[in-house]
Amino acid sequence: MTKYIISILLLVFYCGLFAQNGSGIVKYSVKLNFTLEDIEKEEKKKGKRLETMRELIAKTRDTEAILKFTSTNAYSSVSKRMQIKERNNGLDLVYSRAGSEKIFYTDLITQTNTIQECKIFEKCFLISQPKLEWKLTQETKLIGGYLCYKAINTSSKNTKQKPIAWYTPQISASFGPKHYFGLPGLILELEETAIVFKVKNITLNPKNEVEIIPKKGTKISEENYKAKQRREFSQFFEN
Repeated sequence: MTKYIISILLLVFYCGLFAQNGSGIVKYSVKLNFTLEDIEKEEKKKGKRLETMRELIAKTRDTEAILKFTSTNAYSSVSKRMQIKERNNGLDLVYSRAGSEKIFYTDLITQTNTIQECKIFEKCFLISQPKLEWKLTQETKLIGGYLCYKAINTSSKNTKQKPIAWYTPQISASFGPKHYFGLPGLILELEETAIVFKVKNITLNPKNEVEIIPKKGTKISEENYKAKQRREFSQFFEN
């Protein structure tokens, strides 16, 4: 009984510490969400060799994403691109889907997420994202010692497979990689159609204050930004 009371007091103490400072740094490994074996199974079903998919696997390398957050704000980005001995030309699917050079900003006060994109055009844009909707389930699993619950992103336009997040209420930070947020706990694993984010390391309330990179760019809605892309690269979209 005494041990139980001590455990409860320690839990309250650590939760209190996090509530006071409410900051952290999370690193995720980002990998393909399918393997060569999956491609081979699909080839057997279709009765033909899927060369494009095989090339994507050959040219893609794992990468790392980082999430930094305070009690109300966060930003997520690809922290580094894994170095490889041979330089491959073409699309690196993991790096691209993980966000490449974009920065994702989350504000819990306004309940918004904004993408900073500076690569496509000659200046930076701040692209506002649609509000996310989640279906919470009671399905659980342990990730790094944390009890996590499964949530499905029902607002995704993907009709074949909705993004799946595994979040832990044990860390009361409503953030995750990329533009995913709004769950009652930190996202430790995120599964999209092509890639999966898996937590590597969590540092809560680090000694050095977590600083959020200032946003810069022209504000624009996602709809208007896509319309701008279609206008500027009409030949690409027509093809």
